[in-house]
Amino acid sequence: MRPPGATAMKEVVCKPIDGARGLAGAELAQSIEAEVARFARANYALSALLPGDPPIACFRSLAGESKLPRGAR
Repeated sequence: MRPPGATAMKEVVCKPIDGARGLAGAELAQSIEAEVARFARANYALSALLPGDPPIACFRSLAGESKLPRGAR
């Protein structure tokens, strides 16, 4: 059981970057960088960026495998 306040970590997380919808150029880059920074604070690194509107970003966990929950190993 997790301690109160702890969240489960997944090995890989992919999600659309809704804040980047309809953007291009520097605005698009800023929106993506903001999402990457948010996930970096949660110990994830950007591993893939799929084009689209909105783009889809995939992040991989930087946590050691032993620290991942049983279902994510």
